[in-house]
Amino acid sequence: MPYTARLAVIVIAGALGAAAGSLAALLLPAAQFAWSGFALLPLFVVLESLLKHATPAFGGDPNAARVWLAGAILVCFYAAWFVLRSQ
Repeated sequence: MPYTARLAVIVIAGALGAAAGSLAALLLPAAQFAWSGFALLPLFVVLESLLKHATPAFGGDPNAARVWLAGAILVCFYAAWFVLRSQ
């Protein structure tokens, strides 16, 4: 598959992570940072359940897909979290 498919899947994962990070930053208690990990749990369940659809974009390698997509989710989640919490 072309790199554009891989990039599109990574961007979608990042957008989901950023949306979840924004919601978590706005809704979760400010003094308890540990709750952010629980907010990520549904995204990882969705990632694992939809991994078979994203694997072809990574040349059929599920481990590469898992690493790239989980990384995009985490980076975008915490970027959104820290941007909104630092204001």
